[in-house]
Amino acid sequence: MRLNSSRKELPFRQLHLDFHTSPLIPEVADQFDAAAFIEHLKIGRVNSVNLYAKCHHGMCYYPTAVGTRHPGLKFDLFGEMIRACRSADIGVMAYFTIGWEEDAARRHPEWQQVDRNGVLGGKQPFTSNHYSWRHLCHRNPAYKAYIKAQLDEIMDRYDVDGFWFDIIFQIGCICSVCVQSMKEMGLNPEREADVAKHDYMTINGFCEEMTAYVHARKPDWLIYYNTCYLPDISDTEFNVQARTAHNTHIEIESLPAVFWGYNHFPAAVNFHNAQNYETVGMTGIFHKCWGDFGSLKNREALEYECFRMLAYGAKCSVGDQMHPNGLLDKVKYERIGEVYRSVEEKEPWCANTSKVAEIGIVTARTDLSERNKVELSDEGAMRMLLELHQPFDFVTSRMPLDKYKLLILPDSVKINPEFARKLSQFIQGGGAVIASHQSGFDGELAGFALSELGVVYEGEAEFAPDYVRLGEALGRNIPPMDYVFYSRGTKVRAVNGTETLAVLRHPYFNRTYETFSSHCQTAPDRVTTLPAITRNGRVIYIAKPLFKDYVTSGSKVYRDIVENCLRLLLPEPLIRSGLPKTAEITLRRQGERHILHLLHYIPQRKSREMEIVEDIIPLYNQSVSVRMPRRPDRVFMALTGHDVEFTYEGGYVNMSIPEITGHAMVVIE
Repeated sequence: MRLNSSRKELPFRQLHLDFHTSPLIPEVADQFDAAAFIEHLKIGRVNSVNLYAKCHHGMCYYPTAVGTRHPGLKFDLFGEMIRACRSADIGVMAYFTIGWEEDAARRHPEWQQVDRNGVLGGKQPFTSNHYSWRHLCHRNPAYKAYIKAQLDEIMDRYDVDGFWFDIIFQIGCICSVCVQSMKEMGLNPEREADVAKHDYMTINGFCEEMTAYVHARKPDWLIYYNTCYLPDISDTEFNVQARTAHNTHIEIESLPAVFWGYNHFPAAVNFHNAQNYETVGMTGIFHKCWGDFGSLKNREALEYECFRMLAYGAKCSVGDQMHPNGLLDKVKYERIGEVYRSVEEKEPWCANTSKVAEIGIVTARTDLSERNKVELSDEGAMRMLLELHQPFDFVTSRMPLDKYKLLILPDSVKINPEFARKLSQFIQGGGAVIASHQSGFDGELAGFALSELGVVYEGEAEFAPDYVRLGEALGRNIPPMDYVFYSRGTKVRAVNGTETLAVLRHPYFNRTYETFSSHCQTAPDRVTTLPAITRNGRVIYIAKPLFKDYVTSGSKVYRDIVENCLRLLLPEPLIRSGLPKTAEITLRRQGERHILHLLHYIPQRKSREMEIVEDIIPLYNQSVSVRMPRRPDRVFMALTGHDVEFTYEGGYVNMSIPEITGHAMVVIE
């Protein structure tokens, strides 16, 4: 359900205001003052806020005849906050938790999910770890009726823009309701794959039902279900596009600290950039994660995270948590305001833009059990293209491919006959492909289903690790030596007409308990004629899981090899850049002009748990070239209006950007 033209554009400067407050805490919001509340939002330059109707403790913050109002709350906090926001022309979404609500789990244990070990609600007895909420079943009809009754209360009483539904996931539930449902569908509750399939059917059905219920009464309300929206190539009925269908827009919860990291947001947003959804990026004002009271994110980190959202066409949302006494911390809103002031200045250059990209990464992600885990092969391909400053989209086999000039199939993209035909048509139409390791295999892993690869599968590689000797075509800017590849690859034979660009060099033997030499892998021995990298016309095949290995080992030569492959297949890329690999570049179209976003923030591993952004290192006089069909009338810096000198040669606009301090936007008009 994509946004229709009758709905106004989502606001750029949003606040997600957590308020998960235990019923053990007395005198809740006893110091709340509407005027002070709005003053803090104005300091933060916030123009929309997610306000809590119900939290993970199952506490309601309004007078409810259905649920449980927080016992320490003496007034309609939710209603007072809404009225204050409306008087200040600040948008409001109603936050409503579903999967985690302790009060309902305590009062109705029969509504809880049951895992295959018989644990009720997914919470082991006597545990007090983070995120140890009891999980309720989204298929239980009594629980769904309870939710609808609460939604009716909110729709009847309050003037909000829509619902922000949280905790929309089902984790291997075999409660009595789900077991009966599986049996009726012909699924076996003893098979984990069938249970996982049923989980996704449950979530899809739940979202479809609730969206229909809300829109029957409030057709213009926004609806967002907070779950995993990373790209995947799972079965058609459970894929990410099916999971997004019941939203009016997409929000990407991605606090870089702890388990998300700085590679999560670009993986998700570079998929949704290719869809027709408005997108919001979400980070937090916390140093770590939700509920991290008493911490404050570095300004440089908050800048990077928000400006990165703008660069990828997303609106911004920053999370905070209000103190149980109802007070906000002024220092936090001063920090948010510092960054949102810049966001506000940049909005005219970021509204109503679309992504420009000519490279697609076909996602290799199939394991949906890890909700926020980026597939290693996807992450490796993404990191390489970010560092090489090449805009890209993540795509799936179900999406159109005609906008792309080159596709990357990283390491393990299995293809069915329909997708094989689609790829063949793409190649025959002039498209290029880089595939590695088992990408191009059929679903049974019996061999390659894509003849255009120009190789025949002959089994697993005999040695791991082994070595690769590059030929002249791939050796550009790479010192001449034989390079180790750590993971086991694929043994292939090149068919007639396929060019070998690199060959394998075997070690003396594989390392085992009895046969080993030195500390790590065995030294290289003989050079073979076995192909490691081949080229068949517009298709390059790499017989190693090179993209996964780039993430796990960080060997620069792997990226250098891919860069040389790109030069062979895409000699006139969209962007040519002299910027350091620490910079990020995106290109967006806004009407008749293009906006070039340049980011330079450096996350550092200063903690064993997380990456931290603390310093901004300016760049000066950086050369960038963008391929354009004709000479532009003008090139200038977006905020200052200062002209940028440029030349137009060979179809490229060649510029020298005088200064990049964190984030710069160049307008090509």
